[in-house]
Amino acid sequence: MAEAVKAAARQLPAFKLGQKQVYLPNHVITMLRKEHLPPNEACFKVPLRFTKFDLRDYLWNLYNVEVTKVRAYVKQQPLTQRSTSSRSWYRPQPQKVMTVELAKPFQWPDVPTDLEPWSNDLWKMREDTIEKRNEEQLVRQKMQIPLKSKEPVSKDREELGKLAKQMLSGEVKWSNDVALDPRWDQILEKEKARKPAETTAS
Repeated sequence: MAEAVKAAARQLPAFKLGQKQVYLPNHVITMLRKEHLPPNEACFKVPLRFTKFDLRDYLWNLYNVEVTKVRAYVKQQPLTQRSTSSRSWYRPQPQKVMTVELAKPFQWPDVPTDLEPWSNDLWKMREDTIEKRNEEQLVRQKMQIPLKSKEPVSKDREELGKLAKQMLSGEVKWSNDVALDPRWDQILEKEKARKPAETTAS
């Protein structure tokens, strides 16, 4: 009887199991490869709604991996522009990362040298196309609207410049062929009469 109790105790973890039952999970948990972590620790990217107890029960019930401690932090994402044409920015959804301390050490397998079973050529083509697209977007973002002063002068502007110089020199008098109110003539005569008086006074 005592041996059966000991065997049952060995099968259970050192912590209390949760009572929440999940039949069809719709979450994705990704194990991250961190070279700086010791063999008794592992890092996971989990959904934001995940708690430390959820990850601990998840690893135990699915993989029979006992966890002694769990550390969690939420990593904020940088501001991102919605598109090259719009000026609106947004902050993507943050990522939640958990680091667990394992009861038994774990060692990552060596990186395989033959990558054909994983369609590495197709993956490289995809990455190259994405990189080219990003470079094209960067070039478009760097393109600036040229200033008016740096644009080539049109013929109309050259003619307007010549006409302005002639008006300033007095060769051409400006008129828009509009009959003015006769009261303006009286005002102009008064101004002409004042100018000689001002010159004599000075």
